[in-house]
Amino acid sequence: MTAKDRPNNKNVKALFSVICLCIIALGLVVYFSTQSSKNTQVNEATTVKQTQTTEVQNRVTVKETEAKTNEPSDSVTTKAEKTTKKENVTMQQNDTNTPYKSFYKYPCSEKVINGYTQELVKNDTMGDYRSHTAVDFACEKGGKVSAINDGLVLEVKKDNLLGRIVVIDHGGKLVASYCGLDTVNVSKGDYVTIGQMIGTLGAVPFEANGDSHLHFETTINGKSVNPLDAMGKTE
Repeated sequence: MTAKDRPNNKNVKALFSVICLCIIALGLVVYFSTQSSKNTQVNEATTVKQTQTTEVQNRVTVKETEAKTNEPSDSVTTKAEKTTKKENVTMQQNDTNTPYKSFYKYPCSEKVINGYTQELVKNDTMGDYRSHTAVDFACEKGGKVSAINDGLVLEVKKDNLLGRIVVIDHGGKLVASYCGLDTVNVSKGDYVTIGQMIGTLGAVPFEANGDSHLHFETTINGKSVNPLDAMGKTE
């Protein structure tokens, strides 16, 4: 080769190098374009799949919620069955147990030691003044205490001031409290008849300094009344 031909060879080699670089660059562009397209398709497919899964889950959740809402609740039904109104049992009124009009027996003797008053009176045992909304009937300790009329025993209890008490509903909204008993022959829920022995007399703690007596209280419709008036008796 002559010295004249050498520059031409250099030009050919340079052109060849440029062409190779172009081919390589084009290949890289095509390769990365293909990979990007594939990733986009995969991502789109994954997104669609996840969206479909979410929609399916949402449909299932809504369906289950609707089913639970429409189904009757056993727990609510059970509570409704157990939660029943408990009516108060009372003594029925008739011609023989009408306050102020019907016949009533004395709970013990007819002798009255202390009468009914809403005024303040001296209490010798407590050393103070207080109202005496009851009638104290004379009765020996251990003496018989009887029901003034037919009735329903509402309660048997013990009080620090009044001692052992039997509370009886005698009908017509008349409720009597027999206070200061020693022994009791009846229980809550028992029905008694007029004159039936309900217990024996003990003592009334807050009136212990007085003579032996039955402390007898009555209410009509929840309001305190004079027992003698309610029974149609006089002192």
